[in-house]
Amino acid sequence: MVTATLPDRPSVEVPEPLVLTAAEYDALPPSSRVELVDGVVQAMTPATRRHQIVVQRMRAALEGVCPDDLCVVWEQEVRLGDDHRRNPDVMVVRAEADDLDAYSYDPADVTLAIEVVSPHTTTTDRMHKPLEYAAAKIEHYWYVETAPEVVVHTFRLGVSGAYLESGIFKAGDRVAAPGLMWASVAVTDLAP
Repeated sequence: MVTATLPDRPSVEVPEPLVLTAAEYDALPPSSRVELVDGVVQAMTPATRRHQIVVQRMRAALEGVCPDDLCVVWEQEVRLGDDHRRNPDVMVVRAEADDLDAYSYDPADVTLAIEVVSPHTTTTDRMHKPLEYAAAKIEHYWYVETAPEVVVHTFRLGVSGAYLESGIFKAGDRVAAPGLMWASVAVTDLAP
């Protein structure tokens, strides 16, 4: 622990970062509440009820339209590198890569990664994860704003290797992302 003194506050104990090798991280029990970024374990903030509802409704909407060669998973890990793992809120993966006893997916098996933005994940979900998922060549990325209203931002991997915005969808719209025409989701149905 490191003691930090903040203005107008008593001293605060701040935990030391936990740095693990890939093997050490893999030896931990699977958890959707931690991610490994450059070998450093990062605890994720607990989801709000609003976040949970939007994730649940997105899952249900996608499961209702998902083709047989794909499947919808959630609270699962995408292995971006040995020392870099993320847990998107929802992923669509190739059905042949789905293993009921597995926890982790290779980026090549992920067709779509979706993050639902929370107050403590805005920078990560809007800036860091899109760069990381694009570098891993995950073809589609969506992030979903939940307040003040639900808005779905869709992106598709461009020839440059970066995501290009393919749409912004609000209440009354249906998501219609190029390359994922089957993934037609009514934004109104996602709102809590």
